[in-house]
Amino acid sequence: MKFSKSLLDEIKSKIEISDIVGKRVALQKRGKEFIGLSPFQNEKTPSFTVNNEKQFYHCFSTNKHGDIFTFLVDVEGMSFPQAVEQLAEYAGVELRALTKKEEQKIINRKKLLSIMEIAGKYFVENLRNDNRPISYLNERGIGKNIIEEYHIGYAKKDFSSLNLYLSNKGFLNEDILRAGLIIESSKKKKTYYDRYRDRIIFPITNSHGKIVGFGGRVLNIEDKPKYMNSPETEIFHKGDILFNFSNIKSTTTKIDNLVIVEGYMDAISLCAFGFKNVVAPLGTAMTEKQLDLAWNLTDSPIICFDGDKAGKKASERVMDLAISKLKPGKNIRFINLDDGLDPDDYVKKYGIKSFEELIKNSTQLNYQIWNNYLINSDITIPEGKADFERKLRDLLKAIKDKNIKKHYGLFFKNSLQKLFYSYNDLNIPINKKNTNAIDKLEIKNSKVGSGQSIPAGLEALLISGVLIFPEIIEINIENLESLIIEHEFLKKIRDKIIDSISLEESFNLENIKRIIEENYSDNLKKELKFSKKYWSNYKNSTIETISSIWVEIFEDDQHIKSLEIEINNFDKNIKDDKNEKRLITILEKKDFELRKITEKYGQ
Repeated sequence: MKFSKSLLDEIKSKIEISDIVGKRVALQKRGKEFIGLSPFQNEKTPSFTVNNEKQFYHCFSTNKHGDIFTFLVDVEGMSFPQAVEQLAEYAGVELRALTKKEEQKIINRKKLLSIMEIAGKYFVENLRNDNRPISYLNERGIGKNIIEEYHIGYAKKDFSSLNLYLSNKGFLNEDILRAGLIIESSKKKKTYYDRYRDRIIFPITNSHGKIVGFGGRVLNIEDKPKYMNSPETEIFHKGDILFNFSNIKSTTTKIDNLVIVEGYMDAISLCAFGFKNVVAPLGTAMTEKQLDLAWNLTDSPIICFDGDKAGKKASERVMDLAISKLKPGKNIRFINLDDGLDPDDYVKKYGIKSFEELIKNSTQLNYQIWNNYLINSDITIPEGKADFERKLRDLLKAIKDKNIKKHYGLFFKNSLQKLFYSYNDLNIPINKKNTNAIDKLEIKNSKVGSGQSIPAGLEALLISGVLIFPEIIEINIENLESLIIEHEFLKKIRDKIIDSISLEESFNLENIKRIIEENYSDNLKKELKFSKKYWSNYKNSTIETISSIWVEIFEDDQHIKSLEIEINNFDKNIKDDKNEKRLITILEKKDFELRKITEKYGQ
C-alpha cells in the first residue's frame, strides 16, 4: 500500500517523536532536544538525539537519522507500511490508500528526478572533456575540488546534444520537456532543442539533495541572459529552494553565521575561498519559504546582496518580508557592500578575512530599517521629520508579534529622541547674553519640579500624573507611549509601565496600581514631591478633567520640544546675519513660551 504525503504529515503532526522513541530509548531533556544511548550499538556516552520541533532523530555514533516511521523500520524491523499502520492507529488517523492520480504523480516525479540525475552526470562529463569551461572556472578562482564537490558541469554548444543523449537512455521527449531541459520549437511542432547551450551548469538540489533543476551561466559575455534557471516544473519551484541548502543543512545544530547571497556564482566563489555556510535564492526576489529555510539553519541569517542599486532594492524587499514574520529568537542581519561590488568581487579584492570581519560587524534588522528610512527622508524640514516618523509607525503595524512590536517601538522612540531632541549640543557662537538665561532657565519655588529646567519639569508632571491617577493611562496610552522623555529616570518609569501593559492581553488597572505601589510610591514622596503637590489640587476632580489637564501638559511639552528642533536645525557655525537674527528670534520665542509655562504651572 502506498500512502500520500498529506497522510504521513497528518500522522506526524499528531505524535511527538520523543513519545515513540522514548518507549525504546531512555531519554533525558537537554534544552530543546532529548538525548539518550544509541539504540543501534552499545555505548557508554549518549550520542543519540531527538528533536520534537523538527520531528527527527539523529545518532552521531552511527550517523543514522530519520523520522517516526524510519525509527520503527530501523529499530523494530518493521516494513514501512507496518510502521505507518501502527502509528496511524496510535495517532487516531484513518488510513487510506493513494488514488490513481496520486500514484501517477509519484511515478512522474520519480521519472523527472531520474532524468535530472542523468542530465547532471552528463553535464559533469562534458566539463571534464572540455578545457574551455575549466579554464573559465579556474580564472574565477574555482578549482578542481570545488568543481567536483558541487558537481559543476558544462552544456555543449550543440542544439540537441542533451536531448539526443537522454533519448538514447530511453526517455521520451514529453518527459524531457516536462523536466525543463528542452524547448519545443515555435516554428515546427514536435521539434526540440536544448535549453542550456554553451553554459557552465550548476545543479540545483532540493532539501534531500536530489537534483530538481539547473542554473546556467554563459561563457560568452555577449550571450543573453547571463544566468538562466530551470523553468517551474512538477519538481522545481524556484521560490521553495535555496542553492546549497542541502549541502550545509544540519540535523542537530544551528549554524553560527549563514550568509545569503544573490546567486549561485557568488555562493560558489565564497565556498572556493573556504566559506561554506552560504546559500542563495535563485534570483533577487527572496520568498517567505526561503526565509523559513534559512531560519531552519540559523536564528540570524545574514543578507549580503550586491552593492548595486538592484541589490540594495532586493535587500529592502527582504527587510519588508522579514518584518512581518519576526518572532522571538529569529532575526536577520545585513552586510551592505560598497557600490558596484558583489560578494565574489569583494573576497577577490579584500580577501576572505576581511569578509569575515563584515560578518562580525553585520547590521541588525532594526538598525538596517532605521538607516534605510533615514537615508531616504529629508529630516531638515518639519514635514520630512513627520514623514520619517510616519514611516516608522506604519512599519510597526506590520510586526505581528506583540512583544517584538513593543521592543521595536521603544528602539525607534529612543533613536528619535537622540536624533531630534539633543538639548546639550547646540554650541552656537552667538551673543551669550541672549542665550544663557534661555537655555538654563530654572523654575524656582515652582510646583513643576525641584528647580529643574522646564522640559524636565513638564516630564515630571506627566509621569507623576499617571502614577497618581493611573486610570488616565488607558485614555492616553498612545500619547504616553509616544512621549519622548529626556530625563533618564522618568523615562525608565514610563517604559516600565508600558512594558507591563504590553504583557497583558487587555488593560489591567489593578496590576498597574500594584506596580506603581511596589516601585514608585517612595519616588512620589521624594524626587517627585513637587509635581505631586501640583496634582493634589485635582484629587476631587473627575478622571475626564484630570485627563484633559494631562493632555494640555503633554501639548505644552511637545511645543517646547518642537522649538528645540527648530533651534537644532540651524548650522552650529552660522555666519549669515539673516539666519543669526532668525535663530535669536526663535530663542526669544522659546524664552517667552518658557516664562508663560513657568507662570502657568508655578505658584
